[in-house]
Amino acid sequence: MDDPVVGRGADEDQSLKNKKLRQALTCAFDTESYIRFHNNRITRPAGPIPPGMAGYEDKPSPFPFDVERARKLLAEAGYPDGRDPKTGRRLQLTLEMGSGDNPEFRQAAELVASFMERIGVVLKPSYNNWPTFLEKMERRQMQLFSLGWVSDYPDAENFLQLFYGPNQSPGPNHCNYANAAFDALYEKARVMQDTPERTELYKRMADIVVEDCPWIFTANPLAYGLHHQWIRNYKYHDFPYGMTKYYRIDVEARDRWKKEYGEKR
Repeated sequence: MDDPVVGRGADEDQSLKNKKLRQALTCAFDTESYIRFHNNRITRPAGPIPPGMAGYEDKPSPFPFDVERARKLLAEAGYPDGRDPKTGRRLQLTLEMGSGDNPEFRQAAELVASFMERIGVVLKPSYNNWPTFLEKMERRQMQLFSLGWVSDYPDAENFLQLFYGPNQSPGPNHCNYANAAFDALYEKARVMQDTPERTELYKRMADIVVEDCPWIFTANPLAYGLHHQWIRNYKYHDFPYGMTKYYRIDVEARDRWKKEYGEKR
């Protein structure tokens, strides 16, 4: 959010236009094509809180894939047909990618660039090795970048901290987002017990982030689990920390299975 084109502007009017630009980029993101690219192994998040956590809401994004709306927002941001009226040149943005030697990452970046091409925006991927990527991120030298997050503990606060102003780089808020209303709610919620009141604050924070579009929420992975019928007390959960200690083995059922299906000698 330090970038003067996609982040905070020099004044309130420019900041609003930059917000319109971020919303346009979000509307240009072709969800179904991206899911197909990942062989249907992902779903599109509606916001920063993933399924399985208090505060998650299964509701449609206010900025779904819509090329015409993206073009309209782009014009409102000051780039009609994707061009800067002052220069006549097309808007060009740089997307930093880590693990630049990974062909799947490269293909994903090229796919996203093709989405932006539809609205007249030139998105140029920049491929970095991982140490260089981290250095650029910590030094705030990125315009746009692609990164994921895996929860450290099963609470939405672990995701919402990524948007808390004082956590800006080199902290975990690598997009360097800052919103006074969000920060006030976060500071109130993080000292509360796990209550319905705190969950409501989480939802309000998520709504603020979704409206401001500091991120394009691209993917929640889908996981699949297989287990033998002789494993008892197996219950799938989105955040299975330490759950294996509750599993037990039905020895008799396992032995019957081995006798019927096991290795033949």
